[in-house]
Amino acid sequence: MKMLSIIIKDLKTILSDKHAVAIIIIMPLILMTILSFALKSSFSDGDYFDESVKIAVVKLYNGDEDSRMFDETLRNGIFSKNMGEETINELGDSSRDVDPERIFFEEFLGSDEVSKIISYRIVDEKTAMELLDKKEVSAVVTLPEKFVYDMKINLVTPFRNNVDIKVEVHPDKSIEGVVVKSVMEAYSSAMSSVIIGKNVIIEEAMANGVGELKNLDDVMEEVTSVIEDMNIEIKDVLVEGRKSITSADYYAAAMMSMFILFSAGHGGRMLLEEKENKTYQRMIIAGTSRFGILSGKFVVVFLLSSIQITIMTIYSHFVLKVQWGSIINTAIISAAAAFAVAGLGTFIASATFKAGNFKLANTFESAIIQIMALLGGSFFPVDVMPEVIQNLSFLSLNGLALKSYLKVMSGYGLNDVIKSVAALGLIGLVFLILSVAVLRGKEEHYVKHNKVKAVKA
Repeated sequence: MKMLSIIIKDLKTILSDKHAVAIIIIMPLILMTILSFALKSSFSDGDYFDESVKIAVVKLYNGDEDSRMFDETLRNGIFSKNMGEETINELGDSSRDVDPERIFFEEFLGSDEVSKIISYRIVDEKTAMELLDKKEVSAVVTLPEKFVYDMKINLVTPFRNNVDIKVEVHPDKSIEGVVVKSVMEAYSSAMSSVIIGKNVIIEEAMANGVGELKNLDDVMEEVTSVIEDMNIEIKDVLVEGRKSITSADYYAAAMMSMFILFSAGHGGRMLLEEKENKTYQRMIIAGTSRFGILSGKFVVVFLLSSIQITIMTIYSHFVLKVQWGSIINTAIISAAAAFAVAGLGTFIASATFKAGNFKLANTFESAIIQIMALLGGSFFPVDVMPEVIQNLSFLSLNGLALKSYLKVMSGYGLNDVIKSVAALGLIGLVFLILSVAVLRGKEEHYVKHNKVKAVKA
């Protein structure tokens, strides 16, 4: 009961403070509303990327060997049995003007339209997977063995070989992955239209004579014009089972993840304030242990941040139409975030109490929260910030919470965010242990009752 009374007293004290309520509840509601509408255009019409999507291209084929193999097949394979020498020579001459590698890299990936969307580098298979694992590229495009050979068969002869271009996407880059796959599908469609036109010409040539094969050169020239005329438009890209993030979604989660840190700041002042008001001493004399008092502060910060999260979640859902995804998963993330904030707030309270002044708590609220908000993406998405900041984002408690909320909003399950949730729990536990260690070293001296000595007259 004594602990419950302390918790209720502290909550009433904070919630009756108009300045505190304005900072931890009213301000985040105002900011998430303003930012949701002001930056709406940045999260719509597929404008997700400020720069092109980075991919790695792996070549499993040998271009020179494929070309030699094609010439050998043309003269000694099935073609030599069904076509005359002049027809084979004509096809051979046409094949030398057809360079599938140049078409793919220079005329397709290097075109003005595609280069705005995708930037690529050519690497070996092992390097490509390492880059993908480090998120230095969003996807790996693998050109299969005998790519040049099969494409020459498709573009020059009346036959058609299957060419499977493989696209592997990082799990955290699903939207970029859909963009890459869409571009590769556009390439396949463009080449298919050229191949169909070529087949019509070759069939006509075989029926009416070799002279008609001269028109094949005109068909090959169409490859470039078809690719140049390709219009690739990525708009409102959706992954099956995933929801795109709107400005309201993003800033509801971003402001909530940031402003729960102010609960830690307010909690960090409580111990020293109670000492100055002599409340702390009275609780000690009344028999409440220092660690009991510390546990009470932990619970107060946990409840305060939970109240913040509840209010902001309900407001954003009904007013801003934010869809938070699975209620259970959102609740688990919220509990982990509140636990981490409570641990941090308790540590600040212990350190402030030991220092005997409010400098640490003031610095936390005025500077450290702003730095954590920047690193965690509460102001701007981490992906659009400099690489240095991206590499430091793991230091931000609110960044872990924000990343988890956004994933659940997009349709991911608990397994996809469990690492971030576990990290939040670990952060809270570490700060709680540190707060106990700091307070253990703080010795307080109070008036003690001395034994009454009887003095004989």
